[in-house]
Amino acid sequence: MSSEMVPALGVDQRAAQDRASARGHVGALDGVRGIAIALVLIYHYSLSAQDAGFQGGFLKAANIGWCGVDLFFVLSGFLITGVLYDSRNSQRYFLNFYARRVLRIFPLYYLAILSVWVLSLAWPQAKILGAHGSLAWPTLYLTNIIVALEGASAVPTALLHFWSLAIEEHFYLLWPFVVTLGSRRFLMGLAGTIIVAAFALRAAFVLQGADPWAIYFLTPMRMDAVAVGAFCSLAIRGPNGVLGLVRPAWIIGAVCVLGILILVAITKSVYPIKPAMQVIGHSMLALGFGAFIVVGLAWSPLAALLNIGVLRWLGLYSYGLYVWHYIVNTILFATPLKGAVRIEGAIEEVIYLLVAITLAFLMAIASYHLWEQPFLRLKRHFTIGRALPEAGPNTCHPTIRVAPRAADK
Repeated sequence: MSSEMVPALGVDQRAAQDRASARGHVGALDGVRGIAIALVLIYHYSLSAQDAGFQGGFLKAANIGWCGVDLFFVLSGFLITGVLYDSRNSQRYFLNFYARRVLRIFPLYYLAILSVWVLSLAWPQAKILGAHGSLAWPTLYLTNIIVALEGASAVPTALLHFWSLAIEEHFYLLWPFVVTLGSRRFLMGLAGTIIVAAFALRAAFVLQGADPWAIYFLTPMRMDAVAVGAFCSLAIRGPNGVLGLVRPAWIIGAVCVLGILILVAITKSVYPIKPAMQVIGHSMLALGFGAFIVVGLAWSPLAALLNIGVLRWLGLYSYGLYVWHYIVNTILFATPLKGAVRIEGAIEEVIYLLVAITLAFLMAIASYHLWEQPFLRLKRHFTIGRALPEAGPNTCHPTIRVAPRAADK
């Protein structure tokens, strides 16, 4: 794309260069993370409100919030691929990467599992573990696989949301090795192949009448979202940098938004396991979110929106919010507690819901500052390439260049 095209797109090249500083903090990506967790929270709390008897157009529209997980997948692919690609020739490449992932993810993850186990022992009447739920599967990051094979009762309800963390962990385990296999162009081709393969797998399974929840949960079916993020991360390291992707990102984003709207209008549903949504919708969401991230890095109005304080604040605590909110919801809405408190009437239901939201935020903030940060400080002993700042829940910021070195081509 010629440089003359940039002003027509509203791209501030100086601002893009500032945001693309190799050692700078990419605040817009924290905002993307904040949007992702906001979508997830809106989705789950709207379900709680509907279960309480509330109805309305907003609550129905809020059901699309499940796609926040897809945005997390794309963002993880984008950030992790950037970190790995930029540091793949550095010393202790594997040790540093895996040590930093362990320090970022494991402390909170296993604290949550331990908390659920202790609560099940202290309050057996609540049946926190369910009738057949086992803690072994979440402990081994296999929640999504066992749920796809045996159903949601195979794991404790309070940990059912760990299915998405399992998918991300599978990505973390394999992708560092893949990134060392070839050039940037080779890796982009591989990412493109994964995108097509995941789409084809979902289509084949849908046509065969497979369990739609198995399609939704299994890792191979969801890898296109991660691969889209990886592709975008590698693409901005091309000869034209991130600015070279802005125009195609606008086009792809617009097509995907229009496609999702048409899909919803035709099916009259935003349910994630409808055949059309599983085959076409997931692909359009992944591509649309990839385009959204690229535009957010280079187009000043969107970057400014993503940098607003509340979104970055949500991004900072998003990992803890994701982990704790579902556990809190399970305790408050799926145990005898609500009946014991005797919640009756619309006002009391609203107050109870606000209490649930408040507790989730308090848990996330407390766990971040009191439990996670001591582990995060240890990451200074395992720097990958350049010491890049990290503020997000489950990923680190990439080195983003406007005009990469010729060696990156």
